[in-house]
Amino acid sequence: MKASHPLWQTARALRGNQRACVVTEPLWSLPYYFFAPYASVYMAAIGLGDAQIGALASVGLAVQLVWAVFSGAIVDKLGRRRTILVFGLLSWTIPCVLWGMAQGYAHFMIAVVFNSMWRVSGNCFSCLIVENGDSEKLVHVYTILSLIGLVAGFLLPLLGLCIDRFSLVPTMRVVYLASAAVMGAKYVLHYRLLRESAIGLRRMNACRGRSLFSLAFGGKDALITAFREARLWPYVALMALMNCFNTVQATFWPLFVTGAYGVSASTFSLFPLVKAAITMVVYLLITPRIRLHAARNPLLSGLGAQAAGLAALLLCQGFGAAALAAVFFSALCEAFALAILSPLLESMLSVAIPARERARVNSLIAALVLLISMPVGWISGLLSQSDRMLPFVLNLCILAAEVPVALRAARISKQAGRAQSA
Repeated sequence: MKASHPLWQTARALRGNQRACVVTEPLWSLPYYFFAPYASVYMAAIGLGDAQIGALASVGLAVQLVWAVFSGAIVDKLGRRRTILVFGLLSWTIPCVLWGMAQGYAHFMIAVVFNSMWRVSGNCFSCLIVENGDSEKLVHVYTILSLIGLVAGFLLPLLGLCIDRFSLVPTMRVVYLASAAVMGAKYVLHYRLLRESAIGLRRMNACRGRSLFSLAFGGKDALITAFREARLWPYVALMALMNCFNTVQATFWPLFVTGAYGVSASTFSLFPLVKAAITMVVYLLITPRIRLHAARNPLLSGLGAQAAGLAALLLCQGFGAAALAAVFFSALCEAFALAILSPLLESMLSVAIPARERARVNSLIAALVLLISMPVGWISGLLSQSDRMLPFVLNLCILAAEVPVALRAARISKQAGRAQSA
């Protein structure tokens, strides 16, 4: 990579907590992107039905809602450094052990309850990335973090070979248990490299002697003020709709392509590779050129790609070789869209949140997003139980709702960019 590339310049310039977050990220992202594509296929192989898989998604969002409400208070009271260690281990190491040893629905339900604690560690991670950093470089930092996870996509065909050799369930059990060990090491190392941020120290001092309940809802005034100023609501609405869309895709896309299109579990490992390749191209060539004050075209391009991928998937069943090509096209479109939309929306929202109340406002926003998204897993599970095509019809409706909201969010970012320049 050329030394002048914006991502390379940003990576070399990272210092302090941002650098610690990026350096330790492979120990989380590589295991996660190894097992995540197979999660619903693994559950189905254990014996869970589509409705049960959908119910697990909704229960996960419901428990996340509770943790999201209190996450900002926990981050401020415990401090960024201690929170990332405790809740990182609780939300990933323990669930990976449970997934690896799961025998039925109850085991997955317990794992979902623990995994939902990632809302606390995720809020903390966001604070560590944003605080004391250059807001104009946030898109680049989030892009670098996403690029790290793409390495797993290129290695997934090896997992496909293991599935061919040892079958799906035994292979995934080993992957989950190995992930528990690697993710545990990540959070211990992360804790040692981190230093409490200046904002974090101030918040810890301010929160002494106050209850979690009062802290959790103490940020509501800042949130209400931000909504009254019309800066936050389009970002929150767009994030909620995207969360609904991504929940359906992540849960039911693997079940649909392995069931309706007859893709084998080992062949399925090629799709994450295609996604990783497309995402990397977008991250290296397109994302570094995106600016927060000119977000309209990138947002619409991402939504359009998602619509095209869904249309191809729904229309090309039963067309032989062309049907498999449609699945690859769908994977390509989804990868392109997520590579554009995820870092852009994360950055837009991070900049719009008031700095002093970032942790608590972050937690309340996450709670709102989850409250809106919560029924989608259950609804799409029932739809899939009837016809595995129906969850994707639901996603087309969600995309139609996203377009006007995205246009509004882009206008607000453009106005903010003009004000900052002035």
